[in-house]
Amino acid sequence: MSSRGNQRRGPNRNSENSEHGEEYQLWKDIKEKMPALIDSLNESSSNVNDIRDQDKRTAEKRDKGGPLSGEFAALDSILRHGVKANENAAQLLQEVMEKVKLLRAVQKAKEEQMEASSSRAATQRAKESAAASSSVYDFDGSGESPVPSPSTAVPHRMGGGSRGDRDSLPPSRNRSTPAAKAGSAEPQAGPAAAIIRSKQTFVKDDEVAFKPKPNGNEQTDWILGIVQDVRGDGKSRRYKVLDADMDENGHQKDFRTSASNMILIPKDGTILPPLETGKTVLALYPNTTTFYKAEVMGMDGDGKVNLKFEGEESSNTMQAVTRRHVVEYRG
Repeated sequence: MSSRGNQRRGPNRNSENSEHGEEYQLWKDIKEKMPALIDSLNESSSNVNDIRDQDKRTAEKRDKGGPLSGEFAALDSILRHGVKANENAAQLLQEVMEKVKLLRAVQKAKEEQMEASSSRAATQRAKESAAASSSVYDFDGSGESPVPSPSTAVPHRMGGGSRGDRDSLPPSRNRSTPAAKAGSAEPQAGPAAAIIRSKQTFVKDDEVAFKPKPNGNEQTDWILGIVQDVRGDGKSRRYKVLDADMDENGHQKDFRTSASNMILIPKDGTILPPLETGKTVLALYPNTTTFYKAEVMGMDGDGKVNLKFEGEESSNTMQAVTRRHVVEYRG
């Protein structure tokens, strides 16, 4: 094993190297080798000139009919010297190139680390800015729309239609909730998920599940909507979303919201993977425009998901929901 493998990095390094880091030591080694490399390259070039001159002298002596043994011996000596000079130059050049590559790798790793740190800091600043200001859209203000908001006590209807014939009602917060399935756990929103959501962008006409900002202490559900407008850029980007439901007068309410309060609904026809049995999800309750918490019971042959909604009056009731209307769970 070479001695390089036993070298340590730590406080025992000289103060200058400790201050500037590993790349400084690499750059210092490169600088120290550069004069020797330049000398060896110059020596190799000079040897080429010597070979040219000796070859010229040999040709002139041959034309005059003089003895050539001495000229050939001199040429042989120059060639041998040139081989050694070229080997030395090649070795030094290889060592310098390896250190340059290593220096670039260390520098690139530090740049990536700084970029990741900067991204995390920018995300944190965006969160603080959003919390400190009301944004360009004056978040979810009910006063923005002259149309009265549909009552949250009435289930959102799909296109204004009735709830249809079935043996259950949409889940209610006031009904008892079945015990959680043994061994199952609700997804937890960690820092990585928050960063991903903050970077999610939407475009006009995207179908989304979104959660309106509550007024006071009331709770709000995830409801179906369509993106109508996009304003701003980066951390200032805000969306106007039209509620898919209509009130008794046939009016629809629009909301101002951000990406963190939206979930993209895949376009119709998108091929989506099956969902694992027991997974906790948000799903659009049949014949409504409201998403409720549910547990995946399996997939059927028509590309739908069999679900047991939390809060169903009957524990045996299952609903089949189109796969694209079953999305990640968020509380």
